[in-house]
Amino acid sequence: MNIEGEKICKSFNGKEVLRDVNIEIGESRINCVIGPNGAGKTTLFRILTLLDRATSGEVYFDGYPSFSLSSEEKLEVRRRIAVLMQNPFMFNTSVWKNVAYGLKLRKDTSIREKVEKGLKTVGLSSIKEQSALTLSSGEAQRVALARAIVLEPEVLFLDEPMANLDPLSTRIMESLILNLVREKKVTIVMATHNLIQARKFGERVFVLRQGEIVQEGTADEVFRHPNSSFAAEFVEVGNLFRGRLISEKGIQKLDLGKIRVEVVYKSGWKKTGDSVFATIRPEDILLSLKPLHSSARNSFLGEVTNIEDRAGIVSVTLEPIARLPDSKSESISTPFVAIITERSREEMGLKVGMDVYFTFKASCVNVFE
Repeated sequence: MNIEGEKICKSFNGKEVLRDVNIEIGESRINCVIGPNGAGKTTLFRILTLLDRATSGEVYFDGYPSFSLSSEEKLEVRRRIAVLMQNPFMFNTSVWKNVAYGLKLRKDTSIREKVEKGLKTVGLSSIKEQSALTLSSGEAQRVALARAIVLEPEVLFLDEPMANLDPLSTRIMESLILNLVREKKVTIVMATHNLIQARKFGERVFVLRQGEIVQEGTADEVFRHPNSSFAAEFVEVGNLFRGRLISEKGIQKLDLGKIRVEVVYKSGWKKTGDSVFATIRPEDILLSLKPLHSSARNSFLGEVTNIEDRAGIVSVTLEPIARLPDSKSESISTPFVAIITERSREEMGLKVGMDVYFTFKASCVNVFE
C-alpha cells in the first residue's frame, strides 16, 4: 500500500506541531523518520495511520484521499496497517493470548495456526504460556511484534521500538524487522533516535525538525550530505565549518580562516565571496606522518589536540597549523576530527602534541548555504 501525506499541518491548542509536511512512504522498504524529541514524529505517525486527523492537508492511500473514504473503507485501510509503540501494552494473561488478541477481534478462523507461527517467527514459542506481565522489555517488544505481524499488515509503523532495549534485544529486533521486509515485503516506517540504525537500515530517511521535514533522501545522502547546519549537527557529521567561497587560480576553494580547502564546484552555487557551510565526515580524513602522494586535493599539517578511544575506534582532533594572513573567514569550528583504528594509532605512535598530516578529497567536502 502506498501512503502519501500532502501539506499536513497539525495544531494543538493553537500550537503548531506539524507544518506543511509532504511525505511519501516507499513500499517494501524501511523508511526512517529521525529528529529530536518534540519534532512531531509521533503526531505524524498518528495522522498517517488514521488514528488522528490533520488540521489541514491530506493523506492518500493508494492515491485515494482519506476524506473520500467511507467509514468501512477507513476501517479496511487500518486493517492493512499495524503500529508498534516504544512501550507496548501487555494484557494480564499469557503470551499466547496476547498475540491472539487482534485476531480474536477480527474473528479470524485460523487463530491457532497464525499465533503459533508468529511466536515461532519471533523466537518465543517456548514461553507462550508465561504471563506477559513477567516478560523483560526485549521479550515484551517481540511479543508486541508478533501480535502485529499475525495480522499480516502491509505497512508496519514502529515508533521508537528499540529505545529501551539492551544491545542483544536490539539486534534481535533489527533482524526480525529486516526479515519482514525481505521475506514478507512489508513496508516499514520507523521513528528512531538511533542514528546508526537509521544509517544502516534506512532506505529512505526523513529529517524532522519542529514539525517540518528539513531533508529527505537515501541514508547516504542525509548522513554524508546534510543540507543544513541543523541536519549536520543532528546526524553528528563530525566536522561542520563556516567559510567563504573563493576562486584561487581558477580553482574553487573554501576559505576556513586557517586553511583553504579545495571543493568540487556545483552549478547553482552562490557567488564567490559569499559565506557558506561545509561538512566533512571524520572517516573521510586520512592521517599520516608524512605527506601522502595521492589524488586527494587537500592535505594539511595539523597538531593533535585530543585523542579519544571509543571501543577500538579512535577519534583524533587536529588543529590546522597553517594560517593565512589575508583570510577574511571566521570558522565556527576550526579543529578537524578524524577517525582511525586503534592499530593505526599504535603504528603511528599518535600522541597529543604531535604534528601529523590530514588528507581528504575535494569530493568529500559537502557545501551548502
